[in-house]
Amino acid sequence: MKRFFAVLITIYTILLLYMMFIGCDRETSSTSYFQLIPFKTIHHFFCDDHIYRQTFLINIIGNIFVFSPFGFLGLSIIKLNKIIPITLFFIISITLIELTQSLTGRGVADIDDVLLNTLGMLIGYSVFKFAAWKNIANIKTYFDLEYKLQTA
Repeated sequence: MKRFFAVLITIYTILLLYMMFIGCDRETSSTSYFQLIPFKTIHHFFCDDHIYRQTFLINIIGNIFVFSPFGFLGLSIIKLNKIIPITLFFIISITLIELTQSLTGRGVADIDDVLLNTLGMLIGYSVFKFAAWKNIANIKTYFDLEYKLQTA
């Protein structure tokens, strides 16, 4: 089951990277932009009356929930079964992706994306820990978590 999950999360990651760099009609820009002020973009989406509801949903809700499956990485990578290692791993990974998007002209490096994506991962992590605690769908047996499941 661990191998199946590892394959599933790998495919999901590849599809997500495709969407972040190529999909959604992304065109290469000749300028790089770094938005480093926390909550500036989030505030913009909540306060600007000219923002369409679809844009809000994609940028705020999408940035949270699209990354929630990464909270389950502890199922296949035991070292990421605690909150601090998985959070550090995720923040470093998503920051590198944001920087790559900006430097290749395929997006903007936005600190709010890092914050929202990390929130999504933490939601997924919380669901994973709750499922393991309650042993929902016999998750401990399927993923051999009996002695490896630890709290932060």
